[in-house]
Amino acid sequence: MKLDRAARTILGVTALAWSIPFAQADDSRQPGMTRPQADSAEFVKLDANRDGFLSRDEVKGKRDFDMPFTEADRNRDGRLDPDEAITANSLHERALAARVAGDSMITAKVKTALLREKGLRSLDVSVETYRNEVLLSGFVRSEQQRARALQVASSVDGVQRVKDGLAVRK
Repeated sequence: MKLDRAARTILGVTALAWSIPFAQADDSRQPGMTRPQADSAEFVKLDANRDGFLSRDEVKGKRDFDMPFTEADRNRDGRLDPDEAITANSLHERALAARVAGDSMITAKVKTALLREKGLRSLDVSVETYRNEVLLSGFVRSEQQRARALQVASSVDGVQRVKDGLAVRK
């Protein structure tokens, strides 16, 4: 019964995580606008000096945009024309989706590993992952359970760091 309920929880979380990039993509569009028009509106907004190109300075506020900028700059002039900007946005969104999917996979693996651990009430432990860093929070019954949960989470493939937000219930 415990494994059945946990499996449903893991599947639900994974499905939700996979839907996030699609929801974010839909939120970026204005009603009635096609994708190129939405990108064009963003392009105009970012083009601070109105020269018809985006420089690295103009997009520095976009998190994790350096690599997509470099890849999309086909003519290597250090700036993006509107077509290159669409390519850069696409690469950026793809990278975001891949990161979210990877984090979701790590979360599912950690939850599964915690469920398999005997003597650990893992349904009372919440697992969140961001950029391969796992946060465990919730309640455990003893310091030994806390230590064991942290050890199990850190042994999962792909986990770079585990943050402890667990509290011992007395």
